[in-house]
Amino acid sequence: MIMRQIFFFFLILFMDTAAHAGATVSYTDRLNRTVDIPVPVQRVVFLQMYELLPAMDVWDKVVGVASYVYGVDIIRQVKPDIESYPSVGSGANVNIEAVMQLKPDLVITWAWDPAPIRFMEAKGIRVIAVYPASIGELFSVMQLMGQVFQREETLKTVMDEMNSIFSMIRERAGKRVEKEKRTMLYLGGKSNSVSCALGINHEIMTMIGGVNLAGSIQQQSTEVSLEQLVIWNPEVIFIWPSAGYTEQDILNNPQWRHIRAVRDGRVYKLPKESTWSPRLALAALWMAKKAYPEEYRDIDYVAMADGFYRKLFHIPYQPKATP
Repeated sequence: MIMRQIFFFFLILFMDTAAHAGATVSYTDRLNRTVDIPVPVQRVVFLQMYELLPAMDVWDKVVGVASYVYGVDIIRQVKPDIESYPSVGSGANVNIEAVMQLKPDLVITWAWDPAPIRFMEAKGIRVIAVYPASIGELFSVMQLMGQVFQREETLKTVMDEMNSIFSMIRERAGKRVEKEKRTMLYLGGKSNSVSCALGINHEIMTMIGGVNLAGSIQQQSTEVSLEQLVIWNPEVIFIWPSAGYTEQDILNNPQWRHIRAVRDGRVYKLPKESTWSPRLALAALWMAKKAYPEEYRDIDYVAMADGFYRKLFHIPYQPKATP
């Protein structure tokens, strides 16, 4: 009887392990393609969502990366030898031949240009295209990463930590009456490119209790005239961290001198990090502190960021900009 119980115990264990090893996850990506992904994946090219790597610690599954991964600060801290991983270009300019040579189980890229994605797919390469336009979509992609890399608990912790910060911001913003909300804009790669109603930037500006002056435009972003910027007259201006211009370029431009944010010196370029990252929560907190410093005097941003980094990435926070 005992031997029979032992036999069935190991049989069930074997079946469960085999089923788990042979499982697939179906995912409908941003291009409305349903992709079946074997779990766990063994060989992955990261052209996007690479800032999850320090938290997931699945370096043994990585066979290729986007070239700009080499310059990501937290990745260089966690993985000083990151350049030993082959570069395959970028999501916007992928070297498909290099990808094919790596024989990946999965390529994670962004949905900006469907053409190379379709081409890789035709060559038998499994590709998922992501473009999280909201925090909810970002969390959905994180959940997918948890499944395919078998890091569900790790990424649950990541999302819990992010939500803790988001909840604090929403609670403080919720106490603010409408007339106390500051008007703002989020500028993109060009100084006349503004984030509109669709996308994470608008969601964050709303979360921190601001009024996005371009929020009535049902696009992700658009270019507007300087005259329109003057008419809008924002109280606060944020700049995309990868933009090729600085706060000083705006503050010192005489054409902008009539805009209130410029007159008051409230133009802020975000620290350089990915929006599609756990660090989005810290970016939201940074923006909240800049927009409403009087309401966040009790928050030590550097200390909070350090705790966040140590818990999720297992490295200390090394500030690059004054918080």
